[in-house]
Amino acid sequence: MVRFGVYSGDPFLAERQLRRRLGELGPASRAVLFADEVPPERILLEVGSADLFAAGKAVVVRRADALRGERELAEALRRGLPPGVAVFFLGEDLRGPLFQAAEEAQHFPRPTGKALRELAAELLREHGLPAHPFLVDLLVEAAADPLHLHQEVQKFALWKGGRLPRARLGELLFFSQPQPYGFLDAVGSGDRRQALAVLARLLRARWDPQALFHLVVNHVRQLLWALSAAESGEEPPGPEWLAQRRLAQARRHGQARLVQALALLQELDLKVKLGELDFPGALEAFILQWPPG
Repeated sequence: MVRFGVYSGDPFLAERQLRRRLGELGPASRAVLFADEVPPERILLEVGSADLFAAGKAVVVRRADALRGERELAEALRRGLPPGVAVFFLGEDLRGPLFQAAEEAQHFPRPTGKALRELAAELLREHGLPAHPFLVDLLVEAAADPLHLHQEVQKFALWKGGRLPRARLGELLFFSQPQPYGFLDAVGSGDRRQALAVLARLLRARWDPQALFHLVVNHVRQLLWALSAAESGEEPPGPEWLAQRRLAQARRHGQARLVQALALLQELDLKVKLGELDFPGALEAFILQWPPG
């Protein structure tokens, strides 16, 4: 059982390894810290305090690149942890003192070529699906990164035990289409130039503008939900890394501006229904008009 782990590189692969190690700990309580928000002393304090009401405790330190050169922290953790306590660090590149001191340290490069094919086959098997070369070929053609690959495998898993003709398997996948995550991130960040540039690329790649419009509406709603959850002391919905990203965007704008964004989207949607705009025009109008100023 690993009690001191450091994982960096590809976010999906690092999170996947973390999930494995947390699963091995059983019903342990969890404490999540963000290294760019707390000093190393706060991390040591959390690690040094066991949970009296749980079988164990796992401390997860995210955005840990801020600690990459922390030799004193690494040495303190290397000397030993209290019984029943484990600590894990995640970041983009943590190779340094923490990496060297950890019981388990792994940096995951983004897989390509043969490594991506092996990951596709592994994910298929994890979901109880056969790793046929035909399926692996489809997945690798559709997905260029591990997170997208995992999402496509999940679509196949929905059909497990059912009957889907081989000729229709490709219909489940987003072939050769750039994904809209960068577009939503630019819109949520208020970066007009970047949002317009990514929108143009998506439309050239034949993305459905109506689908993009509704993705923007949903993204703004997610920002409002993240803000509301944080203000009420609840966990924002979604994976921790995504919830924190949404929360940062939501706090940048505030509730009033986000409500204004929804009102503007509703107004633009009405104009599309009245024939005054098409969806590409509505998307451009929203980007140019929000946030104001």
